[in-house]
Order: sequence, then structure tokens, then C-alpha cells
Amino acid sequence: MSVITVGTGGASTVRSEELHRLVRAVHTAAAGGSMSVEVAGDPGAGKTWLLTVAAQRAAAKGMRVLRGRCSEAERRVPFHPFIQAFTTWRAGNGAGAVAPAAGALIKTLAEGPTAEQTADFARRCHFYAELRRQLADCLAGAPGGMLIALDDCHWADPCSTELMDMLVRWPVEGGLALLVAHRPRQAPVELRTALQHGTEQGALQSVELSALSLAQSAELLRTTPDAADLAELYEHSCGNPLYLAVLASARRPDDRLDMWTRGGFGARLLAETTRLDDVARTVLNAATVLGDSFDVDAVAEVAGIGRGEACSVLGGLRRRDLVRPAAQPRLLTFRHALLRRCLYASMDPCWRAAAHRRALGRLSVLGVPPTELAPHIEKSGATAEPADLRVLAAATRTALHLGRSADAARWLSVALRVWRTSRARSEEAPVDAELWRSVLVALAADGDADGVITLAREILAAPSAPDPADAAYRLSAVTLVSGVLAALGRDEEAQAFIGAELGSDMGLDRSTAGFLQVQQQVVKVLSGQVPARAEVEALVRKTTDAAPLTTAGALALRGMCAVLTGDTCAAESALRIAARALDGLDDGSPAGEQEAVYLLILSWAEALMGWYPPACAHSERALTGVRERGEGHLLTPLLDTLAYVHYQSGRMADALSTAQECRALAEAAGRTDHVGLSDAITAAAWAQLGRRAAVPAGRRPAGEPLAAPRTPLNALLLAESYLTEGAGTEALALLLPRKEAWRVSEPVAVLAARGYELLAAAALQSGGDADSIEEWAEHAADAATTVGLAEQQGHALLARGHALMSRGLTEDAADCYREAHELFGGSSPTGARARELARAAGRDTGARPEQLLAELTLREREVAELAGQGRKSREIATRLRVSPRTVDAHLTRIYSKLGVNSRAELARIVALSR
Repeated sequence: MSVITVGTGGASTVRSEELHRLVRAVHTAAAGGSMSVEVAGDPGAGKTWLLTVAAQRAAAKGMRVLRGRCSEAERRVPFHPFIQAFTTWRAGNGAGAVAPAAGALIKTLAEGPTAEQTADFARRCHFYAELRRQLADCLAGAPGGMLIALDDCHWADPCSTELMDMLVRWPVEGGLALLVAHRPRQAPVELRTALQHGTEQGALQSVELSALSLAQSAELLRTTPDAADLAELYEHSCGNPLYLAVLASARRPDDRLDMWTRGGFGARLLAETTRLDDVARTVLNAATVLGDSFDVDAVAEVAGIGRGEACSVLGGLRRRDLVRPAAQPRLLTFRHALLRRCLYASMDPCWRAAAHRRALGRLSVLGVPPTELAPHIEKSGATAEPADLRVLAAATRTALHLGRSADAARWLSVALRVWRTSRARSEEAPVDAELWRSVLVALAADGDADGVITLAREILAAPSAPDPADAAYRLSAVTLVSGVLAALGRDEEAQAFIGAELGSDMGLDRSTAGFLQVQQQVVKVLSGQVPARAEVEALVRKTTDAAPLTTAGALALRGMCAVLTGDTCAAESALRIAARALDGLDDGSPAGEQEAVYLLILSWAEALMGWYPPACAHSERALTGVRERGEGHLLTPLLDTLAYVHYQSGRMADALSTAQECRALAEAAGRTDHVGLSDAITAAAWAQLGRRAAVPAGRRPAGEPLAAPRTPLNALLLAESYLTEGAGTEALALLLPRKEAWRVSEPVAVLAARGYELLAAAALQSGGDADSIEEWAEHAADAATTVGLAEQQGHALLARGHALMSRGLTEDAADCYREAHELFGGSSPTGARARELARAAGRDTGARPEQLLAELTLREREVAELAGQGRKSREIATRLRVSPRTVDAHLTRIYSKLGVNSRAELARIVALSR
């Protein structure tokens, strides 16, 4: 975002209505009249800006513009803002001297009223009458009119206040515009009274600068009201233009101390405190340490003074509008959080740390929640006490319970640092492994990879209790951290943590080293990569005498790599051994973390092999443990695996619910690969149920090239959904975007036959040429022979049937389709497709209408009979007492079974069957 700055006199402003009222005073003075305007608003509301723009407009009209500013330092100097303003009026002779009329007025103002004039009302009136006459002389020397703009008048001296009162109630004729800007909360009673009298008499126009609206804030930042971050900026700024601009222009909205002290903004806020005495500054600093809200007693204790003195000083700070009453009774707060940040950053660090310790003592006695005590521990330096660790652990658990993972990680990091550096180290550490595991898992669920890395460094830097060299502690931490980071797509950082542990001088035994080397390959899988098969084979040889779980993990990796490269014989052997090993570890309790990871790899490899029952059993077993521990980083890939298995097994309702749960988790974690697979499974499952799902994010427009070097499983599933819906052209555009048969992006070897079969099916549906379909059928046959899997052989048979259909050999095609159906079985979606294709081919060979209708269920036969009579869906629904949507679903299945596309064709078959 960019922030508007005042440029020329014609610069736009979000306060257009307020500016218009000031400009009207300018026009009145230019026309020879006189008008006074009060501009009231909080600091940063835009008072000076409006005065500047009004002065620019006045100068453009040829008026004499005089500007003065009050300040606390000159509050006892009589008529200071007026003297300052008229001193800027220079004579036109080029000598640089003050204009004569202005010089005479300045002399009178500087001398001020004598003691007798001040004490005697009549003499004082005579003195101000003389000032009025001299002002009239000055106006005579400004033929275009005069603008006097006085800023920060809440610091005005008493004489200036009286002169302003006179000019408001008895204006000087001759074209004078008087603009008076001030902060209402800091203005003295005399000034507020004078301005109020002027408003009541109609001699003064009052312009109050309230908070900006959301639309005005958007205009100021040159964005739109619905911009993503505008609402948050608006809330934090409270609609104050200055604070809004500063927050929007900050490069990083963090809590770095120097951010709020460097530059003009910090200087502007801190300037309000330069004239505070030592006691007032100490009280203000104590309030700053206590937080956004505080009471008198807490301030007194942190400042180290009596309650009465603290109360008196806070009253003075209220008059300066540095602090204000809070929403809660008996509490005070700062004018704005940015003011507190500037004050906090500017105080002495040593005093600040000690003050936090005093604040902690005070708040602990009052029973303040741990989340409010934790910041004081964090900022109290190296003076931590044993009880601090318990507070920080409680704050961590509270933050977790409230769903604030970043806060939980913050307090846990502080606890770990305290444990390492403080004398509390001699006590038993309350920062147990279960706590930091929960925080890491929560960060992963929120997709906060940076937070995971930061916390992991603190965990691995902190010794476990009671033995700092406890290898199990570090191994558990490295394993979880690397798995979480890999699942979040940060595989380089994950590998770095494992590599650092393998390269450490802690003397890892062979079993531990083997475990970490297996984890290196697991990290690749979790991040969406395929491990190098040679590396995995070497790893299997290294882990033959490792722990059974580690050996099983290495074998599962070997099986997965083998199946992805098409070596199904090696895959079958490795996967069966791995399954026996992992099943042998099943004692009825939920799978442990590493066991769940290995079960995930095993189940995915089994699904690719077409072994859906064991894949379902293994993934569900892993899922139980993962859900119990709340490990969201493993939940996403497990759910995708299970959803795919449900889909391939024909359990569409289970596939839909599992895929939708997975999509929500994957989207939160930023894993677009899992989002895409979930969307593809969802689309394919809905298509099997006769409904077209909303187009998911992963579905590409027709004609857009595939980005991957190999056709991903997502594309195969989406192509199946298109084919089920009868959209062969869309399926072909997805799988063959360049429309050149030789430029096919082949899937992995184990899915190649399936990919070629879908190409052939799409081409057949969309009227493709027979030669291309024949070629793809041959490729499918070769791919199926290579892998030797029954499922892929079924796809090869389907492809052969497509080739025969393209050449009009429907009887032979029907035989291929029936044979494929026997391989797939009737429950799988591809088996259902094979059955429908066989029926359609059989109809083309001359099946009788009554034979076709015999394939329908009783309810489908009823719907078909009524639709054949010409009844509409709503009429059929009323007759059968079902919803019109249910009727449409029945008709979709009827059309598919009978191979028709319209009610007219359906009516013909029904009529012929009678």
C-alpha cells in the first residue's frame, strides 16, 4: 500500500467535507468578509494537514497567509503564536524587513499588557481595542484578504486565548479568516469556553475531525474497501489517519523496538514527553511496562512510589492526553497502542527488565492468567525464577486450548530459553516432550512452517531432563520436525535438521543412524517427491539388522519405489514383507508416529498395485493413531490415500466425505498437491453418483497444457469424471491438450495402461480417428504386460474394446468389455464403466427392448414407464412421492443403462417393449 502525502494546493484529501468548510472561510475573507473556524481533533487526525491545504488555497487566491504554532515551551510567552505568525510578513521592498503595520503590531504584542492593564478590566479592554485597531491596519495592507492559521492552540498562552476570543466574537472587518486548530482533550478550560461561546453566537464554525470511515481509509491508502488487510489496519488504527498511514507503510508489522522510535513518527510522539519531570517519566514508563491497560496501584508498585503520588502524576498524564480511562472501571489505557510502543522502545533496557520483574510480582498476586504473565517473564531478562517455567508451560497450554498456535510457540520458546540459561535448570523441567509435540502439530495444522523451524531450533538447543544427552529426546524431536516440515513443503529445511543430527558428534549408534537415514527418504515422500530407487535399495541393505520398525519402513519405501518404476515383481515381494512386519507390530493399540508414517507409504503403494482391501486396512489403522495424536501433517496424505482407495473400491459416499475433509486440511496447510487430488476424487465420485460437481480448483480449462512431465493421477481421475458425464471432448483436451497423438504425457508405469485406455475412451466418445485409438490400445496392452497387474490388464482390455468399437466391430468389443468387467468386478467405478460399455455394445448388436428394460431396477422401470408416457420430472415425482431431483438421478442411470440420450429414445424403447 502507498500513503497519500500533501502535494500541491489541489491535492485531494479524504476529509473533503471538512476541507470545504475551511475553504469557505477563505473565500469569505477574499471577498472582504471575516470568518473564524475551529478545527478540533485528536493527535494525528489531520488538523495540520487541513490548515496547510487551506493556506495553499488562500495563497493561490492572492491572500496574505500568516501561520503560527503554539507549544508547551512558549506557553508562558504572551501572544507567542500571533507574534510568530506576523513575523513572517515581510515588506515588499526586497529588504526582507517585517511589514511596517505588522512590525507595529508585533511591538505591541511583545510588550504585552502592563500589570495595571491586566488587573483593571477597563484598561485591559482598552489594550485589546488597540490590538484590534492595529490588526485593522494590517488588513488594510493586505488588499486580497488575510488568513491567520494557528495550530496546536491547546498550548496557547492566556493572552493569546483572550485575543482569539475577541477576534471570534468581534471580528475585524476587512477580510480576515481565522483558523484555530487544537486537541479538545488537552485544551484548557478558557480556550474551550471561548470557542464554545463563539459557536453558540454563530460567530465561529466548528469542524470536528472524527475517525475516518472504512471507505475513507481505503481512499487514503489508495486501495479498495474490500482489500484483504484493510479491515485489520482500520481496526488497529482506530480510524486515525496518521496511525493508519504508519501501520500501512511499515514493512513488517512485528514488535521490533527500533521500528517505532526511528524516523519522524517516533520523534513526533516522543516529543510530547520531553517536558515531563523524572517522576512523571518513571510513572509513564511503569504504565508502559504493565501493558495496554493498568491501574494506579500496579503503576505505583512498578514505579516504586506511593499510591497518592502515582495517582496525582497519572492525573497530569491524563490532562496531557497520554493516558485515558479504559473501558473497564478503575483502569487506564494509553491514547493509542503505537504511543505505548514508542515509549516502550525508548526507555532504558535495564530499568525495563527490572520493571517487568516487579510487574510480574504484582500481577501474580492478583491471580492474573498465565498468558498475561508470560510477556513479563519473556522481557525480564536473565532474572528468571523456577516458578516462571510453570507459568510459561501453563501459558503454552492455554494458548493451545484457544487455538493460538503462534502464541503457544512463543511461550514455549521462552520456557526453553529460561530452562537453558536460568538457575531454574537445577529443578525438574516442566517443558516435557508431549507439550512441544502438541505445539509443533498445532503449528503444522496452521501451515506455519517458519514457526515450526524457529521452535525446533529452540527444542534441539535445550537439553532434555534429566539427561542432556538423551538420544531418544533428540531423535523424537528431529523425526517430528522433519516430518512436519516435509508435509508443509519445506523439504530442504527438513533434510537439514536430519543431516545436522547425522553429522553431529553425539556418537549415534548404527540403529539410530539407520533410522535417520530412513527418515531422510520418508521426508521426500511426505513432500511429494519420489526417492531415488538406488538410494532406497542401499538403505534396505544397511537396515537389515536394525530395529524391526526401521526395517519395515525401509522395505515399504523399496516397494513404493519399485511400483512407481513398474517393477511390480520386486514391489510385491517388498510390500508383502513390509506388511507382515508392520502387521506383526499391531498389538491393538493405535499406531505410533513412525509406524503410521510407514503404514502410509505401504498403503499408498498397495493402492497403486490395486490391492485395495489391505490398503484400506493399513491406512485406517494409521489414521486412528494420527487422529488420536492430532498429527495434521500426516492426516492429509492419509486421508487422500483412503479417499482414493474408497473411490477405487466403489464406496463413493466414503470417498466424498474423506476427500472433503482432506481438502480442508490441505488448503489450511498450503498443500496444493493434496488439494488437487482431493478435488479430482470428489469430481470422479460425484460423476459416479450421477451428479456433476462444481468445477474444482485443480481442474484445468480445456486446451491448457499439462504442466507435469507425466500425467498426474489427478488428471486421470478428472478424465474419468468427464467420461462418466459423457464429456469425451473435455477428457481428451485434458489428457492430450496439443491434439497430437505422439505427444502423450504418459503417467507413471503402473498407471500407464489406465492412461492410454482413458485416451482411447475419450477419443471414441468425441469421434476420434480409429488409427489413433488403435495405437493407444496397443500402448495400453504393452504397458499392462510390463507391469503384469490384473487392474492394468483390465484397462488394456477396455482400450482394445474401444479400438474395436471405433471400427464397428461391436460384437468383439462387447466381449472385451465383458472380460474387463470380470477382471475389475462390479463394485469398482471402472468395473461399472466396463459393464455399461458391454451393455451398450450388446444393444448395438441387436438386443430386444424388453431385454434392455429387464436390466432396470423396479423403481427405474416405474420411472422409465412414466417418462415414456411423456410425463415431466415434477409429475413423475408427485406420482411416486419422491423429489424431482431423485427422478432426474434415476433418469441419468436409466439413460446410461439403455444407451439413450433423450426422453424420445426412451419412449421408443418403452413402446416397443409392450
